[in-house]
Amino acid sequence: MKKILALVLAILTAASLFGCGRMSNVGEGGAETNEDGTVKELKSETMYNFLVMGHDRAAKLTDVNMLVSYDTESGKMTVMQLPRDTYIEIEDYSYSKLNGLYNHCISEAKDEDSSDPELDGCKKAAQYLSRALGVPIHYSAVMDLDGFGNIVDAVGGVEIYVPYAMEYEDEAQNLYINLAKGYNVLDGNEAEQFVRFRSGFVNADLGRGDAQKMFMTAFIEAVKENISISSVAKIADSVFKNVKTDLTLSEIVTFGTSFVGIELSGVTMLTAPGEVASSYYVLNKACLTQVLNGHFNIYVDSLEGSVDRSGIFCDEENSAMLAVYEKPAEELDYKEHNAQDVSDEDIYIPLK
Repeated sequence: MKKILALVLAILTAASLFGCGRMSNVGEGGAETNEDGTVKELKSETMYNFLVMGHDRAAKLTDVNMLVSYDTESGKMTVMQLPRDTYIEIEDYSYSKLNGLYNHCISEAKDEDSSDPELDGCKKAAQYLSRALGVPIHYSAVMDLDGFGNIVDAVGGVEIYVPYAMEYEDEAQNLYINLAKGYNVLDGNEAEQFVRFRSGFVNADLGRGDAQKMFMTAFIEAVKENISISSVAKIADSVFKNVKTDLTLSEIVTFGTSFVGIELSGVTMLTAPGEVASSYYVLNKACLTQVLNGHFNIYVDSLEGSVDRSGIFCDEENSAMLAVYEKPAEELDYKEHNAQDVSDEDIYIPLK
């Protein structure tokens, strides 16, 4: 989650630095067509999808994977978290969890003698997920952990209600978490502790995902309250050194100009629908199709039949996984969160 925060901040920063602009053309690949060759009819000309990933310092495994939709006209934004343990079959790759996709794509880029394997790997990952999900992904961005704390410090910290005392140590990861329950203004180091904590949650990574929804909401509030001309240069320096993205500066300016007025009530946060099975997080195809149709489909035609055509989100020989994948959408325990409600503390994260 911290990586989308950095990208959002980059957008805000660029808008403040450079003023407003207007994009005449966005994304790559031109207009999409139907199977009969006719051009797909757009439902919205102001809606864009982004893939945002955040990787660890060592293996380039992405602990954070999110699909973000933003409509520059309505100011509506949706953030869908894809858990790192999501089952996905990656061609010519034995690792079957989503957090390995970016690593694999970097290797492909290196094999193609890319001059910037991390950026080209980011683009390849976006193309792969675009095909699998059946929706266009116009832009992508990736970031590692190093710049997160500096960005939080640059906006003056983030005020958030810590729902439980958080304590955890892992010397191997150099991770030491010690946060008190209650309202806190987290500095950069403390913010990283908050978004990385998961050991005490019943649902581990899913619980951490909900905690990150809380942090993202608080971060947006902090940015809107604290960003100023005097702090812009410092924030910009913290952001742009740590983000790889195919957004151009003029595109960031345009999105940023629109984003400045976003309201929490216009932000929807959710975890991609699915359940845990056989040590994986398995997506539910029917509910996922509904979510993509409602929040990420820029075309008039439904995505029915377009989502996961190749069946890469399930091992069909595994009965437990198949049961989750094929479960009727109405039987799934699925919830969407409005950021304003999150700010009002509507998320409950059960402890062990």
